[in-house]
Amino acid sequence: MVRVMVVDDSPLVRKIATDILESDPGVSVVATASNGEFALRKLERKKPDVITMDIEMPGMGGIATIREIMANQPTPIVVLSAHARKGAELTFQALDTGACDFVPKPTYSLSGGITDIAKELIEKVKNASKIKVKKLEKVREPEAPESEPASEDEGTDKRKVPRFTGSSEHYDLVAIGTSTGGPVALRNVLCRLPKDFPAGIVVVQHMPPVFTRAFADRLDSLGSISVKEAEDQDVITAGRALIAPGDFHMTVTKFKTDPKVLLNKREQVSGHRPSVDVLINSVAREYGKRAIGVIMTGMGYDGAAGIKELHTCGGYIIAQDRESSVIFGMNGEVVKKGNADEVVHVDSIAERIMKHVCGKKSY
Repeated sequence: MVRVMVVDDSPLVRKIATDILESDPGVSVVATASNGEFALRKLERKKPDVITMDIEMPGMGGIATIREIMANQPTPIVVLSAHARKGAELTFQALDTGACDFVPKPTYSLSGGITDIAKELIEKVKNASKIKVKKLEKVREPEAPESEPASEDEGTDKRKVPRFTGSSEHYDLVAIGTSTGGPVALRNVLCRLPKDFPAGIVVVQHMPPVFTRAFADRLDSLGSISVKEAEDQDVITAGRALIAPGDFHMTVTKFKTDPKVLLNKREQVSGHRPSVDVLINSVAREYGKRAIGVIMTGMGYDGAAGIKELHTCGGYIIAQDRESSVIFGMNGEVVKKGNADEVVHVDSIAERIMKHVCGKKSY
């Protein structure tokens, strides 16, 4: 039985979330709270396995509450996030603070009810109960290496054509797949790459619509490389990461064209849209041995089949290790099946990518 505490300032949301969770025989809501102060008082007494957390609340809000919980009594936390853009930005702050996952806040609608959100909330709470969270440590800001200074006509626009001096004759594309724990892991990796990184980057992060754009914009503002939520027909260029938008599959193509991404809304694959398998299978087909595949933290097995195909085609595979993963699931499947050329800590992934793409051991 997974014991849950629901924290939200809205009595209606607390009721909806409680009804959803207790509709599953394996979940029990043992406490509710209307803000952070009440949640902290009940935490010690009720000892829930998982907490669902609102962010914007009177008194002690969600971010401060998460920080307090993770510093003193680490407990898996699933954020109930508002659908609005501001809610998305606060959600990523919550993930940086120690929350392990998020789900859009459940609401009733006259047309569709809450069926889809209900399933996702139950699944993510159950998944969170399996996570061994650690005490909050000060987040080390990833530092990107210095690039060559821009010429006078280039100004300071980080989207200018890269002039990296290393060799990239072997790999033209880096394809990354991740899920639970991925927002923090991706920030760690992408923000360590220099703006003149000489290969294109494509990413699938399991995430609903609205949130992928806010996530891409946030990474774009934090790092040196350009990061963008992908649009159909976007050209793949060196020094830019394209993130698949929520609810769209993304593939790559080079057939009779410059390298670009294509979006579609075909059926879910491996239970997801976007699917890592869909992306990586296309990378194997179009790039083969000229691509690096990176598989990181996430629940389930999405990406395992695609990574196997890419590995068979000669692509180089890097997997995030168990120690630095929130969930050693997607990456664990790849490692278990022997399709990873390297298994490394998340802090080392950017360096390993740089070594293989640019021929440099460090930067």
